[in-house]
Amino acid sequence: MKKLFAVFVAFITAALLPALGSAKSSSCPLGFGLYSYEQYSQINAQTYWKCDYPVFESSKIGDIINASILKAVVSQTPSPDSKPTATSVEAAASAFIKGCDEQMNDEQVHSWPWQSETTGEVLLDQPGLVTVSIFTYAFTGGAHGMSVTQYLVFDTATGKQLGLTDIFAQGFEAQLDKLIERRFRQIRGLSETDPLNGEKGGLFENKIKHNDNFAVTGSGIRFLYNQYDIAPYAAGQITVDLSFDDLKGILKPLPELKSIKP
Repeated sequence: MKKLFAVFVAFITAALLPALGSAKSSSCPLGFGLYSYEQYSQINAQTYWKCDYPVFESSKIGDIINASILKAVVSQTPSPDSKPTATSVEAAASAFIKGCDEQMNDEQVHSWPWQSETTGEVLLDQPGLVTVSIFTYAFTGGAHGMSVTQYLVFDTATGKQLGLTDIFAQGFEAQLDKLIERRFRQIRGLSETDPLNGEKGGLFENKIKHNDNFAVTGSGIRFLYNQYDIAPYAAGQITVDLSFDDLKGILKPLPELKSIKP
């Protein structure tokens, strides 16, 4: 029998933090809970789609943020290019499982059970800014599955998802790239002249630049490069963390932030 399971955990209101002195940052952190859903194939119990991600308390701002998070969750579900992206977790799960079932019912096609698991967490929830991480692992056959992490940063005054130009001052690009390369060299134990695409660096090219997949944390800005973005699959996901002190001079003013993660 087809198994369906969904549970909604009650909203947990975050502890209030002192006001920071501006209209934008004087609001409280947003309350959030977790939404979980899983669905299994009728013909093969090893084929499934699962998700577990944060949902913010319903409000004008919360609903805008939730819509962006939902879009990120369902966007990573593998599906034929001809089909539109699902608009709900239920539709995404059903489409994913149907795709595998159709292959398994085709005697001319050898298909492995498919799995897709998405997990989301709140990295930062404070007056002014919210950062959410969405991690998806999906296997649809072949030598290995694929892992993708998406970072989403939101302005809690408007619900807008923020981009680099909202966080950094004009003309930040060159200096940011220098900081990222310097930090990456420190991580890999590279000298200033060692090639980034050498054995120790492991990158496709002899350069590393900023991308749009960034998180604002309680201590700085994190950039994440998914598998195959800048290095082979075996390198895994690559993260580069820069502190707020590192970024002085190219960051726009931000509210005082402290990580909610130990």
